[in-house]
Amino acid sequence: MTSQVKVSADDVAKAASFRRWDLSFPDKLERRFEADTAPRRAKALEAVVLRTVVVYNLFLAGDALLVPDSFNLSLIVHLMLVTPWLLAAATWLRRTPDARRRNLLVSSIPLAIVGGILWVFVSSRSPLASHYQYFVVLAVMYANSAMRPSLVYGVAVSGVIVVAHGLACLFHPDMPVAATITASFGLMVTIGVTLTANYYIERDIRRLYLLRLRDNIAAEGLQRTADDLARMSHVDALTGLANRRGVDSYVAALFAASQAVARPFAVLMIDVDHFKGFNDQYGHPAGDRCLALIGAAARAVLRDGADILGRYGGEEFVAILPDADLADGLRAAERMRQAVERLAVPHLRSQAGCVTLSVGVGTGSLGDAASLTAAIVAADVALYEAKAAGRNQVRPSPPSLLPSGQTARAA
Repeated sequence: MTSQVKVSADDVAKAASFRRWDLSFPDKLERRFEADTAPRRAKALEAVVLRTVVVYNLFLAGDALLVPDSFNLSLIVHLMLVTPWLLAAATWLRRTPDARRRNLLVSSIPLAIVGGILWVFVSSRSPLASHYQYFVVLAVMYANSAMRPSLVYGVAVSGVIVVAHGLACLFHPDMPVAATITASFGLMVTIGVTLTANYYIERDIRRLYLLRLRDNIAAEGLQRTADDLARMSHVDALTGLANRRGVDSYVAALFAASQAVARPFAVLMIDVDHFKGFNDQYGHPAGDRCLALIGAAARAVLRDGADILGRYGGEEFVAILPDADLADGLRAAERMRQAVERLAVPHLRSQAGCVTLSVGVGTGSLGDAASLTAAIVAADVALYEAKAAGRNQVRPSPPSLLPSGQTARAA
């Protein structure tokens, strides 16, 4: 059960504790109910109306027996007026998502059928015509039980039918007053019984809907909590980047999707220079803020939706760049180093006077699962060389650790 209309558990609880006489929910929840149930309701009504066409026209046999003098009129009413309207209503029911228009179409059907019955009834002078008007009761019973109009529309339509039926019986010259009173009373009882039944059916349907909706909202809440916990277990709380588990998950998915494809990838092992001295000089809160700034600056130079940057532990970061060779990795690493240098975060215990990065770059092939470990080792060796050479620089992995066919070109 899904919908664009968002409701909360509180909305459901309020609707369950307060019920309007017409059974409708508060506005927002009523919109959600319509969004969730209208398509299925319209489809079911379309099927009911199409069956009604068949049942309604079978009653032509009753017209031939009870009002033979008006049978030609019956044919016109059935085949040229009411049946075309029923078919049109079935088509429109399928296309209209609006509850008001759907209820108007449903309400028009018993009115059209009963109107046709009463027209034939008042036109006939058959001695059996007084029995023909009982078809009104059958029509109302069928409409209320099979189509189940909403309570407001059902009451309104029933009122119109009672008045029209009473007038038709009253002014028919061959309809005894006693028969008119009896027929009208029987019609009103039928309407009362069917509308009462519809009321309880609709009430139970809406109660079940609230129960299902409450359970769905609870399930969605549990799923969101589970998703949040899963995300939290893969995200570094300090920088908002992936943590080591998140990087491992991303890489596993990347390799699983590329098992048969020899796509290159680059690994960047990144270390903040003299970070222990930074913490000693400025304190750990300042160190945490510094790592968050570095993470944001480093992430900004990578490709959205393709590359991943994660905190590998302490002041060390790692980046995985799919579809990137060694030259691509070196260029990305240099952009990253420059971005952090431009932050100009003061660092009195560094020769550069500000916070800087050292980066080692390794490469591998996504078609070879073993190359990941080799690429990380190669990038780690390159990082060590960068730090040994004075820090604040980018180094490629040694030629001996490069995959065949790749060479270190200038970044």
